[in-house]
Amino acid sequence: MKPLNILHTEASPGLGGQEKRILLEAESLRKRGHSVLVAGQPDSLICKEAAQAGIPFQGVRMRTSWDPLAFSALISLIRVFRPDIIHTHSSKDSWLAGLAGRVTRVPVIRTRHVSIPPSSHKFNWAYRLPSRIMTTAELIRRMLIEGGLCEPASVSVLPTGVDLSRFHDEVRGNALRAEFGIPDGAPVAGLVANLRKSKGVEHFLSAARLIKDTGSPARFLVVGEGHWRDIFTARAEELGLNDGTVIFTGYRDDIPEIMAALDLLIIASTRTEGIPQVALQAMAMGLAVVGTNIGGVPEAILPAGAGLVVPPGDPEALAAAVRDLIEDEERRARMGKAGRKFVNEHHTLEMMLDETVRIYNEVLAACAN
Repeated sequence: MKPLNILHTEASPGLGGQEKRILLEAESLRKRGHSVLVAGQPDSLICKEAAQAGIPFQGVRMRTSWDPLAFSALISLIRVFRPDIIHTHSSKDSWLAGLAGRVTRVPVIRTRHVSIPPSSHKFNWAYRLPSRIMTTAELIRRMLIEGGLCEPASVSVLPTGVDLSRFHDEVRGNALRAEFGIPDGAPVAGLVANLRKSKGVEHFLSAARLIKDTGSPARFLVVGEGHWRDIFTARAEELGLNDGTVIFTGYRDDIPEIMAALDLLIIASTRTEGIPQVALQAMAMGLAVVGTNIGGVPEAILPAGAGLVVPPGDPEALAAAVRDLIEDEERRARMGKAGRKFVNEHHTLEMMLDETVRIYNEVLAACAN
C-alpha cells in the first residue's frame, strides 16, 4: 500500500484522551512512512504537545462550526498539503473540515470519541458529511445508528490501541511509591484523568474517605491536571484526606511507572466515556480495574473479566468494590492476568494502526469508484 497524506483536525483546546489518541496515531503512522499533519487551535495544549513530539501542526482558529475564516483557512491548507484523507474529531472541526472536504473532493472520516448523545436533528450533517464514522466504543456506534445519524455499514468501532513497548508488566513503580512517601505494603488505588467534573473525582474522594474509615492503610493517587483541580484538592481537605491518604500528583508523563506503582485502577466517570485508553493501558500492565457503568467502560472491563463495574455517582458502591479487590490479592491477580491477555489479543497499538489504515484505503477505494 502506498503512503498516505493524512490531515487530522481537532478544535478542542485541551489535552485529554481524545487529543492524546490523535497524537499517538499521528506519530505512529509517520513512523510507518505516512505523511500526517494535525490542524487545530493555535496555542492549544495539543499544539504544544505536537511540537514537543515533532508532529507537524498547523494552527487554525476555529471559533464556531460556521467560522468563514476557519473554513477558508482549511480550504487553503487542503490545497497546499493535498491530503488523501481528512480525519475530524470534535464538533466544530467536523463541520468545517467536513464541508471543506466536500468542496475539495477529499474523503472525510469522523471519529466520535465520547458517549454523550449528539443531536439527531435532520440538519445535523456533521455525521452525514463524512464517508465513514469511527467510534471508540460499540455503545457509541449504536447510539449514532439509533439516532438516525448514519447507516450501520458506515460506522466502525476502533478503541485506542495500547503501545505494549511502554505498557507491560515488567515496568516497576518502586521509585514512584518512594517519591510519594507510600509506606511499604500499603495498597494503592489510582485515578488517572483530566481533572474535570465528568471524571467523578469527588466520588473517588468520598469512596477514599469511606475506605479510610474502616481502618484500611490504603493510599489513593489522583493523577492529572485540569480546571477543577483546586476544587478537588479543597474537597479532599474537607474530607480529612490530605494526611497522605490522597495524593494529587499533577500532570505526569510517566504513566506506565505510575500504573506500576498501583494495585488497582479506578475509573469514576459520571457522564461520558468511550473505551478509556487508561483502562486498556492498566489492563496491559496486569492491573485490575474498578469502573463505572458509563459509556464504553464496561466494554473494556467485563468481556475481559478484568475488574468490576459499579453505578456512577455512588461512592458507597465504589468503595465496596475497591475494598473487595484491595483485600483479595488473588482475585486481583486473576483479573490482571485476564486483562493483559485481552489487550494483547484485541487492543494493541499495531492492531489499531493496521485497522485505521485499512479503513482509510477502503474509503479511498470506495470514493474512487
